Amino acid sequence: MSDHALELELELREGLQGLDEVQLSRRSEFLTASLLGVILEQFDSRCAIAYQILSEESDGEQDCQEIASKTVGGQRPPEAINPQLVQRLAELEGPQYTAGDDPAQHGPILSFFFSTAGQSGILFLVEAHPSSGFDQESADLLATMVNLVEGEIIDSLLISQQAQRIEQLENQIERAEETLADHDIELSLPDQQKPVDLPEATRTLKSLGAVSSYDPVMCDVLSHLERLRESDLSVLISGETGTGKSLLARTLHEGTRRQQHRFEVVSCGGLTPSLVEGELFGWRKGAFSGADDDQSGVFERASGGVVFLEEVGDLPLEFQQKLLRVLQEGMLRPVGGSELIPVDVRIVASTCQDLPEMVRSGKFREDLYYRLAGFTLEVPPLRDRIVDLPHLIEHFFFDALEQGSNLTRKFSRSALAELIAYPWPGNLQQLRNVVSQSVLASEQRIIPRKLVEGYLEKPSGERLHGENVQSTVEELVLRIPATEGFNDIIAEVERLVILTALRRNRGNKSRVTKQLKIPRQTLYNKLDRYGIDESEYK
Repeated sequence: MSDHALELELELREGLQGLDEVQLSRRSEFLTASLLGVILEQFDSRCAIAYQILSEESDGEQDCQEIASKTVGGQRPPEAINPQLVQRLAELEGPQYTAGDDPAQHGPILSFFFSTAGQSGILFLVEAHPSSGFDQESADLLATMVNLVEGEIIDSLLISQQAQRIEQLENQIERAEETLADHDIELSLPDQQKPVDLPEATRTLKSLGAVSSYDPVMCDVLSHLERLRESDLSVLISGETGTGKSLLARTLHEGTRRQQHRFEVVSCGGLTPSLVEGELFGWRKGAFSGADDDQSGVFERASGGVVFLEEVGDLPLEFQQKLLRVLQEGMLRPVGGSELIPVDVRIVASTCQDLPEMVRSGKFREDLYYRLAGFTLEVPPLRDRIVDLPHLIEHFFFDALEQGSNLTRKFSRSALAELIAYPWPGNLQQLRNVVSQSVLASEQRIIPRKLVEGYLEKPSGERLHGENVQSTVEELVLRIPATEGFNDIIAEVERLVILTALRRNRGNKSRVTKQLKIPRQTLYNKLDRYGIDESEYK
């Protein structure tokens, strides 16, 4: 291989880096666009275009579909190339040079066509300025450049076609399921006895108390909890709201030597600042107006057991010093009392806040933080535990069936796919609610996707584009400065419409094109133009 050819190949290969991260249905588009970019740098050209040529067996006519195109400074839109010329060049095997006899029609053209699987092929076309020095040798160079990655182009095209076909079949299955659900018809298949498929058998289910998981990170959390159960070390459980922190706290009580005593829950965010000391430490008769009798507090009632401080970051700062003293000394003084009462409790705390940051900002006592964080556990959000979704959906599904007495229900495949694809910002609690509501509200045995979608949280305008956007089911409102140029305004509106459609359709491009009534290729071009990764919305 010549040094020039080797240099070209290295440049092409560099342009293809990261292709594995591109969505399957767009691999051929990204690959050919990368190649076209290199071609433009090699030739003094106006535009470079790649077409997929499909032959219709019935009448012999060819269908030319653009895969990708590149232009220099927008000098010439690719659609200006005469379709008849494209079809004629696609009938010629190998590299071709076509002189631009009529500059009003087109400049000199280089083309190279090669066949792919079946009755199809790919045509690369380069149009130059009328004054360029294109000749047959230039066409041969084009063929050399394309041949360097011809195998990858063919493979990626086949992958893209298969991915699009799979998506089409999935949409057909979804429509069929919805039709069956409308008529309350259920297909009984041997492999569909359970409402969801469990993960593959090679995965190990880790269980502790009422909590179980296939996710490696969550399994580590359960392993740590298992080792901590028989100790008296304080444990701080952090994680987003709804991740099951309270359930994990109970596993440090149930099945241990402390389970014979009480498990008291203190909702720190719901404590009345003026009464918090009495609620936790108790009071004596006459301590304040309304204290008609002695009353033991949470710590005294739970002595020998566990006190769970739920969302401990919400504790009033002025009370934190008193709590720290009780934890250090194991003694408390009731409000209005003079005697000290010994208490033996294990402390488990939870938080959805960044306690170290609260310590740095002076909103939480550092000494209390270290007293509570004898051992810290971070619970992963549900969106990071995708492998657990089938298992959790099945668990909540059967719970819902029991609530509905003699209900007989089953999620459709598309409904399950919707549940698994959703990001679950509300974590386990939101998943439980959606599954229960879907099961109990369905009037059909097969729960359709549309019913499930109705219970999923709709993205707000702020999450779409910021404070300049308001979004409802019926309308979009976008505020744009009046000083913006026409093209900038149109681009911003296009971007908002596409983002909204992607979010509402969970990244399903077929549904987006159907909703917006635009061709698939137009959607791909817009995604590329605005740098939108549709996989983020699935």
